[in-house]
Amino acid sequence: MRTNNAILTLTLLILAASARAGDFDLNTLSAGDIEPPASSFLVPEPVAEISTMDQAEAAYYLSDRESIMETEEKSLPGEPAARNLGGDGTIKLYHQWHRETLEIRYRDANGGYIPEAMQKIKHLFRCRLTGREIDIPAKLIEILDIIQERQGGRLMTIICGYRSPELNGALASNSSGVAKKSLHLKGWAADIRIDGVRTSTLRDTAKSLKAGGVGYYASSGFVHVDIGRVRYW
Repeated sequence: MRTNNAILTLTLLILAASARAGDFDLNTLSAGDIEPPASSFLVPEPVAEISTMDQAEAAYYLSDRESIMETEEKSLPGEPAARNLGGDGTIKLYHQWHRETLEIRYRDANGGYIPEAMQKIKHLFRCRLTGREIDIPAKLIEILDIIQERQGGRLMTIICGYRSPELNGALASNSSGVAKKSLHLKGWAADIRIDGVRTSTLRDTAKSLKAGGVGYYASSGFVHVDIGRVRYW
C-alpha cells in the first residue's frame, strides 16, 4: 500500500510540474491519467452474484401454490417397496433445468433393478441448485415408466426431482405456498410433463395407478407424482 501511495504521489507531482510548464491543463485530467501502472498492484476480480432461483423455475412452482397435500403428514416407516406396475423396464427422461436426456433400462429380465442404471437416474434427479444427489426409489421410477408407456413412450420431462433443503428454502422465501415437508426433499417425488400430452391426461393416468400422491398443477402445465399415501389434489 505504501508503494502504491508513493507511485501515485510521484505521478501527481510530475503532472503538476508539466502543467505549470504549459504542456497541458491539469483540470482536464481524467482518473485514467493518474492511475499507477496496473502491474504495481493486484486488484481482486469482482465476485459474480449467484442467483439461487431461476425466474422461469420459480414461476413453475409459484404460479400454483403447492398444496398442503404435497406434504406427507403421516410418518411412513420407510421407503415403500417397489413393484412392477406394467412398464417395460426402460425410461426416457429429459431434465428441464440440467438440459440432460437419459434413456436407460433400469430393470433386468429377472425383475431386478440395475445398480448402474439407478445411479444414472439418481444423477439426473439431482438438485438443480446444489447439485446434491439422493437415492431415487425404484417405485417412483416404476410409476414414471408406466405413465410414459401409456402415452406411447414419449419423452418425459422432469421439472423437479430431488429438492435440497436449500432449494426448498429458496422457493419458500418467495411463497408461503411451498410445502415445507414435500416428498421432493426425500427424493420420493417428481414433477413431470410430456410434450403433446394434456396435463389432465397425465393426471388421470397417474391417478388410475393408485400408487401414491398425484397433484394437478394446470396453469403451470405439470403433474406431481410421489410414492407417499394415495391422495389427490
